[in-house]
Amino acid sequence: MKREPNLHREPNLHREPNLHRDLNLYWAGQTASTFGSVLTGIALPLVAVVEFRASAGQLGLIGAAATLPVILLGLPAGALADRITRPRRALLALDTLSALVVGVVALGLARHAASIGWLIALDVVQGAVATLLGSLYFVHLRQLVGAETIGAVRARLQAGQFGAAMVARVLVGPVIAGFGGSAALAVDAVSYLLSVLALLSMSAPTELPRGAGRDGSGSLRWAAGGLRFFAGHPFHRALLVFVAVPAASLAGVDALTAPFLLRTVHVPTGAYGLAFVLSGAMGLTGSAVASRLLRPGRDPRQLVVAGFAGAMACTPLLPLAAGPVPLATACAALGIGLPVFFAAIANVALVTVFGVDVPEDAMGRTMAALYVLTASAAMSGALAGGALGDALGVHPALWALDAAALGAVALAAPWALRAARQLREAAPASALPEAVQV
Repeated sequence: MKREPNLHREPNLHREPNLHRDLNLYWAGQTASTFGSVLTGIALPLVAVVEFRASAGQLGLIGAAATLPVILLGLPAGALADRITRPRRALLALDTLSALVVGVVALGLARHAASIGWLIALDVVQGAVATLLGSLYFVHLRQLVGAETIGAVRARLQAGQFGAAMVARVLVGPVIAGFGGSAALAVDAVSYLLSVLALLSMSAPTELPRGAGRDGSGSLRWAAGGLRFFAGHPFHRALLVFVAVPAASLAGVDALTAPFLLRTVHVPTGAYGLAFVLSGAMGLTGSAVASRLLRPGRDPRQLVVAGFAGAMACTPLLPLAAGPVPLATACAALGIGLPVFFAAIANVALVTVFGVDVPEDAMGRTMAALYVLTASAAMSGALAGGALGDALGVHPALWALDAAALGAVALAAPWALRAARQLREAAPASALPEAVQV
């Protein structure tokens, strides 16, 4: 176990026999939780389209509902995460709450008492829970392994999550077709309980000390400290483009994917999840590739830019899907899966950048700021996708979203790469204090 929250500490796995076991348990819990969450994530729009005949605008509302709590609660949640000295206890409480809420909605669907309003409410509650979970995840992870190895460990955890997601996407269509959307949500509730069991089985961690970031300060300025990270060095400002633009575009595309596949491509409900199977394999592959690319001496900042740019370059494959259903489904699977491959690389690299550039007592606030910014972009994208779908039709709306995102990323890439190079050249001499003062 990690005993001191030292940014420069290098964990010795041979001196810490419990670390391997704890990481395996954490991996198992996160993998199980991801399996259930992916079932729910795919089931909600599918249930909305098949059972409630939802319009594109209503699907946009469902997609935006989960992001609203992040925007409203993200900065206070990040400040709270930096004050929590026992993050695992908070993770246990939040997983338990998620299991209860998802179970209630599953029961409502089974009894035919639910409506689109229930689905929106579930996304709101889950978004609120995920707001704090997102910051605590990295606080807890760095408590376990320290900053130096957080990227490699994150790659392994992410690989497990993508593997679980791949299996879930294979099963979600048959599960919903055979047992209804309530079954998918019931599995999700059980998966949260499995995560709780894994957390309870881990070794008791040492309580985090109350440092500068955990002194109980409650000012809004202190809570918003994570935002200042993105206003420091030009590269950190450039990150806003490469995080926000893909978030907005992909949220809009996600809101339109279900009606596009079911109504335009005419994919059968039972085979719906198969269009997403490749994304699991691509996520696994991207995580493995990222761990190899992040060798000593390799700049993770450039990898972030390349990863997000590659993801946006592949998104037009989805609206290109046409022709016979098997061929169109395969093309759509590429349009869904290849962006995940590049985004997986970018996400691992981004965690590495944060692990090096962000002080330990500001990690929660910085991650919360990231979530607020991406959630704001995602909510705008989901609402824009729904509105464009209603106004132009689903297929033209997909083209419009992809073209706008690809153009923005292409314009920003040279600026971001130049800033990354400057940051790397300056870091050995000055350690860039302005870039990490949060």
